[in-house]
Amino acid sequence: MRPKLRRQPKSVAGRLIAFSIAFVAGAILVASVILWFIVASVVREQIDQRLDTQIEGLRSALTIGESGALRLDAQLDGPPFDRPGSGWYWQVTSPNFSLSSRSLEREQLEPRHRPEWREFASNRPRPDEAKDVRGKALYVRTLQTGIGDQTLEITASAPRSALTSPAFRSLMWLVPAMLLFGISLVIGTYLQVRFGLKPLKRLTTDIEAVSLGKRASLPDANVEELTPVAAEINRLIARNNRRLEDTRIHFANMAHGLKTPVASLTLGLNEGNDPDGSLRNLVHRIDRRIRHHLADARKSAVAGLADQNTSVRSHLDDLIFVLSNVHRDKDLSVRCDVESTLAVRCDPDDIDEIIGNLLDNAFKWASTTIAVSANRKVDLVEIKIRDDGPGISNDQIESAFRPGLRLDESVAGSGFGLGIAKEMTELYGGTLLLRNLEDGLEAVISLPASAQVT
Repeated sequence: MRPKLRRQPKSVAGRLIAFSIAFVAGAILVASVILWFIVASVVREQIDQRLDTQIEGLRSALTIGESGALRLDAQLDGPPFDRPGSGWYWQVTSPNFSLSSRSLEREQLEPRHRPEWREFASNRPRPDEAKDVRGKALYVRTLQTGIGDQTLEITASAPRSALTSPAFRSLMWLVPAMLLFGISLVIGTYLQVRFGLKPLKRLTTDIEAVSLGKRASLPDANVEELTPVAAEINRLIARNNRRLEDTRIHFANMAHGLKTPVASLTLGLNEGNDPDGSLRNLVHRIDRRIRHHLADARKSAVAGLADQNTSVRSHLDDLIFVLSNVHRDKDLSVRCDVESTLAVRCDPDDIDEIIGNLLDNAFKWASTTIAVSANRKVDLVEIKIRDDGPGISNDQIESAFRPGLRLDESVAGSGFGLGIAKEMTELYGGTLLLRNLEDGLEAVISLPASAQVT
């Protein structure tokens, strides 16, 4: 089982901004720590210089008197080494002699003597730690030297707070400055992301315009990285348009092949063999469909599909009226629950072809009722045609779309209607599904939505 990942921003901009905030926060934290160590190092160097200067002054002022005792030839208890308990102390010790600052009040420091080979090698004072009689932590510098035949240890100290307090005081300025710097970087990153992703948003808007039928293709992208993306999308649009054109040519060829038989059939029907004219009306309908496909093949309609705005309700009303008259002997109840504002981005004659074939099947197989409904789902219009007929077995639903295949010979038909409707629907980027219900069959057509009809 895969571990559940923490929720991440879904947008590219959100991901970039979140990463930038995390990176800036980490960088500022690291920079603050580095600056802290730099400030602390600078403060320590200043304290070292002050204590080393005191130690050098003591060593220079030490002499051996006539009695062999050490003495100072100068007064080295200047501030801050004159304040008792201040932590600023100095002392000079030997096996049998000692001197100390006024601030030390005759007490004695006992440094921990942390060995550092670099200090020994350079004969410089080495850093140590100690505490005075009050328990105050001290930072100590100690030098071992000799005068004459005597070995001396000269020690100078400063309170540990003299190292830490300046560094902490610097944080009072460092933290706000770093926060302000971080906020500036985050704002800059946000503006950079917004500006950088602006061409991507423009491309999204253009794609939406193509989807809604406001544009035939995408314009040239003015960003190098998006140029191949726009070109590939336009290539897909062009390929789909070519498929649609090829299909229309195919239908035109089929229509050409049917023209002569239909014309012969028209001539063969008269008042003698068709007294009520129903057969002649049916032949005229077939002739009109043939003429439609022939005219459709001759016009360059593919490039104009983006401008189509075909009302669904008006075409449904016309088709239902015609089919109700054709099948008036069945006395069917037809309910159409479709808003008049719904529109699709399809050729009007193609809508008649798609919906007409499905409605014709519904009229053929319905027992008492046909229900038609439609609604918009984002960029698609979903049309449902339901009848209360016997339906189709689930294992035969896919076969129903095969051209020329008739699942039941007891009802008149050519077997091409569903196949043509499905192919034309898919050419528009839509779908056609058949679903068995408890009381019949339902056909669901999804077609690209267009602007609403006013």
